Amino acid sequence: MTKKNKISSGFLTIENNKGLRAVFSTVGAGVYSLSLHGKNLILQPKDKDVYLSSPQYFGKTVGRVIGRLPGRISILHKEYDLLSGEDGLCLHGGGDKGLAYRDFSGIIVSKENAIGIEFTYVSPDGECGFPGQLTTKVSYFIPKDTNELIIHHEATTTKETIVSISNHMYWNIFSDEDVNGYRLTVHSSRVGVFKDGTRLIVGSKPVPEYLDFKNGLLLKDSLDRIQKQKGEIDTLDHAFLFDQIENDQPKVLLESSKARIECYTDYDGVNLYVDTTNSPVLFENGQPYGRRAIAIEPQCFPLEDRILVPGQVYSHEIRYRIIEKQ
Repeated sequence: MTKKNKISSGFLTIENNKGLRAVFSTVGAGVYSLSLHGKNLILQPKDKDVYLSSPQYFGKTVGRVIGRLPGRISILHKEYDLLSGEDGLCLHGGGDKGLAYRDFSGIIVSKENAIGIEFTYVSPDGECGFPGQLTTKVSYFIPKDTNELIIHHEATTTKETIVSISNHMYWNIFSDEDVNGYRLTVHSSRVGVFKDGTRLIVGSKPVPEYLDFKNGLLLKDSLDRIQKQKGEIDTLDHAFLFDQIENDQPKVLLESSKARIECYTDYDGVNLYVDTTNSPVLFENGQPYGRRAIAIEPQCFPLEDRILVPGQVYSHEIRYRIIEKQ
């Protein structure tokens, strides 16, 4: 049996019987904090107002389309001008006008084996330049007896549009100073190709050695190699296409000396981003500088796979399993 109770705007907390606790925000349908036995798993800004307004999307739902799009796009032979920055690109669905900064309505949901929150927002036709009224539902569940965070994204539209919604949590496990010592595994043989001078993805290629995480690779080694390339970026901010999406194996594994994070998803790719921006944000955990955290952003690739038409339901799931080391 499922019970639902409406909630007002603000921050809401759910936790299970195993020590996993999450605090959510109606603004951006976001995860403000995630902790196990009182120890933070993701970057948590000390100031909640900073969390709500920061341009770094801490733990927020990002869309309508996560990542970068050209300022002018074609959807089924119709042209649309998107809300763009000075670089002419639409970032994360329209920057501070995208889903990450909209106030969602919420319902607390109790099931027999889990407790969760369902957030809903109706984006009007033309918001940030995207066609169609888009109804977005973001659901978070924590099973009562296992340490997992389950995220479900669902959307419907009134016109042909494009959708690729994801979450933007920054993993910093149990207040580590940085992520240099983390080992990352990604089951992918292809990586996105950038348009020259930008981070706009325009194709894919076989992963180079320093981005080949199939058998696990120390993040420091990969990040050092990226910096030596002196290309368009100086950190890990790359899209990886999964080799398989049908099996039930974790697509991404992130391991520190203290815990292992397993990411299961039915999305066909993931963007991985190591935050090195050194912005003046103070956190309850982690450092305000250096390679302070990594964002795991499962999403849809390529562009044609992101088209949603009336009558269809966009539906994808991300599941994080947290395994604490003894």
